[in-house]
Amino acid sequence: MLTYLLNIAFAIVATVLYIQAPWTYSYDYCVTLMACFIAQNVLFFATNKRKNWLGFEFFFALSFFLVNFVYPVFYAPTERIYWSFFSFSFNDNYVTRATALAYFGYAWYMLGATRLLQLNREEPDKPTFTISMRQYLWFFGITMVAWALFVVTGGLAALQSVYAEGANLRDVGIYSYFNNIFTIGCYLMAIFLFRLPKQKWWFYLAVIAAFMLILLSTGSRQLAVSLALILIVGFSMYVYRFRWWQVLTLVAGGSIALFLVMTLRTEGLDPGAWQAKLAHLKLEEFWDIYEDLIVNDVNLFRLFGWAQENDLTWFQGMTLDIASPIPGLGGYIIAHSDVPPQMLHGGDLPSYLFLGPDAEWGTGTNMVGEAYRSFGAVGTAIAMFLIGLWVKESFYRAKDSVYWYLMSFLLVGHALIYPRAPLLFDPRLVTWSLLLLAIVMTITTHQTQIVNWIESIGKKKEVQS
Repeated sequence: MLTYLLNIAFAIVATVLYIQAPWTYSYDYCVTLMACFIAQNVLFFATNKRKNWLGFEFFFALSFFLVNFVYPVFYAPTERIYWSFFSFSFNDNYVTRATALAYFGYAWYMLGATRLLQLNREEPDKPTFTISMRQYLWFFGITMVAWALFVVTGGLAALQSVYAEGANLRDVGIYSYFNNIFTIGCYLMAIFLFRLPKQKWWFYLAVIAAFMLILLSTGSRQLAVSLALILIVGFSMYVYRFRWWQVLTLVAGGSIALFLVMTLRTEGLDPGAWQAKLAHLKLEEFWDIYEDLIVNDVNLFRLFGWAQENDLTWFQGMTLDIASPIPGLGGYIIAHSDVPPQMLHGGDLPSYLFLGPDAEWGTGTNMVGEAYRSFGAVGTAIAMFLIGLWVKESFYRAKDSVYWYLMSFLLVGHALIYPRAPLLFDPRLVTWSLLLLAIVMTITTHQTQIVNWIESIGKKKEVQS
């Protein structure tokens, strides 16, 4: 109850801070916003009665801080273009008010995330459902087959060429479908790994780790990072509960590792090129390690400015996201719609505004900026509140439902990238993951019934003889 009351107070404060935010840059105001964000999170984790605090909320808060508060406080006053991303055109006068919008959205997300913390609602312990070895072998088999087909159809070579040779990440082929299935298979393996007997973990953990290393060697980080988060949280929930200093050590080590991957991924698998690159590598600022997250703040400023000059887009910017679970539907909509593609897909508008229509790479986006350009300030509060409700509801329902369990851990896997992603959580990933899980559960249930039927027939014959 205390956590809930505190977050009501912070939501009110954040609303007032946004309404009163100046339309010109104010260092003191940005510091105040950052201080409120830090205070709210410290109190949230200090007063939260959950035994295991390591989960979506922790990693999401860490990423949200880097994406939305570091640049306005530490760089905007003195080094506006410290990173090249901030050389893109945006109105400096919007920085403070857009940052206030970010905290406003976050405070309402936190209110949603604590709305269901009722006194009579106990923290979930171990799930009541079981995952059999037969079911897990299906996950393993699907993953291995999809990976083999992905490699054979040229997917791995195409992925390697994205960073080593500057190929377009958006190029698609038949390997794209195998990649989607492989990705979902990896998620299923990681999410349900710790539901197996302990003696079965190590082989499958080694398989997942091998895939993560292969992907990292190509320069691709998203799936590897998501799997790492899922494994860390799962391990903390069911095997060993991490302490604060251990989590901070993991965060620091992981941050450095990902920074090195970001630095070296354009060099392919050439050890000589790696050595030369590292020899000239200089970290001028502590925040350089987190550059890949921090630079997404420019998308918030640009989307905020765009929204001042244009009408709200409502759900139009989510059209292709909503259509994404059905193969080919997005392409059909683009071909038969008069609306520009960048207005139909969450995350494409900032890239279009900064780089034009034919860019071979993208700038990413900002979830609060996407909410604001779609629904305005009130809609941003509602959208972020609903996301908080969704996060908390999936956590509590995960105990009794294998599907909510899957959803809860999919959110954990995307906690770090969500602040820099479209507002609508990947509908294709969610839909296909739930569908594939349902298919496996149905098949294995019938398999069990058939085996039991055959065994019962055998026993009857033995009795008769």
